[in-house]
Amino acid sequence: MNWEAKIITHKKEKRIAVYFEKKPELIARIKKLEDSRWSQTLSVWHLPDTIENRDRFQIVALSSPLPSDEGIEQIEKFIQWLSSKRYSSNTIKTYSEALKSFLVYYREKRVDQITNDDVVIYNNNYILTNNLSASYQNQIVNAIKLFFKTIKETKIEIDKIHRPKRAKLLPNVLSKEEIKLILNVHSNIKH
Repeated sequence: MNWEAKIITHKKEKRIAVYFEKKPELIARIKKLEDSRWSQTLSVWHLPDTIENRDRFQIVALSSPLPSDEGIEQIEKFIQWLSSKRYSSNTIKTYSEALKSFLVYYREKRVDQITNDDVVIYNNNYILTNNLSASYQNQIVNAIKLFFKTIKETKIEIDKIHRPKRAKLLPNVLSKEEIKLILNVHSNIKH
């Protein structure tokens, strides 16, 4: 049997998606698992992200939610640099958390070996895959650019790191009938 399982975010909840051949006996087996559901929008069976299900489907957990020792040291230096430049405490917290997220993703790589391609890979494989917002991505990009601007020995070309495009939202426009209803609802003409 060929199958694949991976972590997904479905309706803002972490789930384990299981991809396999559509055979009735396999569908019957997955239906027996607790809280298994079919997603019509994703066209996949999915289960809760639990330790038992990770073991069952051989999904390896992240090795550590912390960056490498070098990464932790670099984050501390970055916080000190931001403080010396008198950035606000909220900005320092936001940038350090964004940088931590990036350095956790590249835990196995030395900081001075990170390239622009790694930033693109991080954007595609972490931010876009997890459906994180463009504003969050922008915060990450700002933190990365500022961090690598302060480090002299780096392979990153800061000018080539791009920001996400802003979402263009159309304004809410009322129809002529809706405007007439609003104007006619008042009993006093002055109002």
